[in-house]
Amino acid sequence: MSAADIAKRLKRAERLTAVQEQMRRAAEWQLAETRRNAEAVEADRAALLAAVGSSAHGHLFLEAANRRLRGLAARATELERIAASQADDVREQGLAQKRAELSAERIETLLGRERDRIDAMERLDGIAQRRDASLP
Repeated sequence: MSAADIAKRLKRAERLTAVQEQMRRAAEWQLAETRRNAEAVEADRAALLAAVGSSAHGHLFLEAANRRLRGLAARATELERIAASQADDVREQGLAQKRAELSAERIETLLGRERDRIDAMERLDGIAQRRDASLP
């Protein structure tokens, strides 16, 4: 494999690494958004409980509050499930990024070795040409 071919492979590997990093960041942003939504649901639940508990007419709104609390609990459960799934996605994206980085590093090492080999061959050719020129 020539140095030019290896350099092309290295460029592809570096692009793949950049894409994997972007995908990991996108997964992290989605997870952060889900966690913010879960915090908002919890804040709504706490506010509803505080409103019902502090109201003198709280018993009149108990059924509506109960329905709302059940809805919030269902939404919180769903958000927890989504967050767990997204956390797995973030982990997988991180591992994929790490694999891409390692692949790029291996290709970069291979390219360095190939360039060293070419340099050594050129030096040997130079030495051989000088010997041929000095022979009668």
